[in-house]
Amino acid sequence: MRTGANPITTAIRSWVLRSPGRLASGIAIMVAVLYLTRLMVTAVTGPENSGSDVRAHDADTSNTSVTSTTAAAEEVTETAVATMSARSIGRSPATAAMYYAHAFVDTTASPTQWAVALSRVTQPERVNDTLAAARPTAPVSILGPTRTLPGTGTTGTTVEIDTSAGTMTVAVTDTDTGWQVDSPLPTLDLDDVAAAAPATGRTTAPTTTTATTTPSPVTAPSPQRIPESPSASEPAPPAQQATSPAPVPVPGPIPIPELDTPLPGPIA
Repeated sequence: MRTGANPITTAIRSWVLRSPGRLASGIAIMVAVLYLTRLMVTAVTGPENSGSDVRAHDADTSNTSVTSTTAAAEEVTETAVATMSARSIGRSPATAAMYYAHAFVDTTASPTQWAVALSRVTQPERVNDTLAAARPTAPVSILGPTRTLPGTGTTGTTVEIDTSAGTMTVAVTDTDTGWQVDSPLPTLDLDDVAAAAPATGRTTAPTTTTATTTPSPVTAPSPQRIPESPSASEPAPPAQQATSPAPVPVPGPIPIPELDTPLPGPIA
């Protein structure tokens, strides 16, 4: 027994099979309808996930900017740099500038150690004899933390450091190996260093005074050389007894003194 065919599917099948062109046009019409429907939905609701993507991008940009600004504006002290590892010296403009100032005013290091320390934040060939001649010979103290100047560029930054010999201005640049000090390398005014040196001179003054006064007990007369005063019971030497010349006798008769009263006895 044969079942009857569906009249709807039979009509569509016969319509498609009899004309391949009608099949292609039907598919194109369906694709166009779907495309127009998607455009209408997009226009009403907006691009999918576009808002979240923009917000995420803005958040990343702001975080990067804040991180860069914080790293660039972080001020450091000499104590923090003195205990910092070599890898952390060039992490920011402030650390590179403070390390340079700390190494530059170090008068206890040998010339070789001094040059090696400065080469960690600048190119070694820049540490030459001219820079060595500008090295302070008197102690110089760093008075406070770094002070990064605003608006000095994205790759170059200027940092100021107050010292007892004046303000040192350090220009640093961001390189592949970290922040480094630019050339010409900053120095301090030697006149200002000499002006700060009297504090050291006052400490050596007592030593000089002591050295000049030390021979005084040696040059003082010894108690053995002081002549002893003669005792009252001892007779004076003949030279001391004859303090005046002896009287010289006058020749001739002895004069008789005139008397106001007569001589005692009978008158002859």
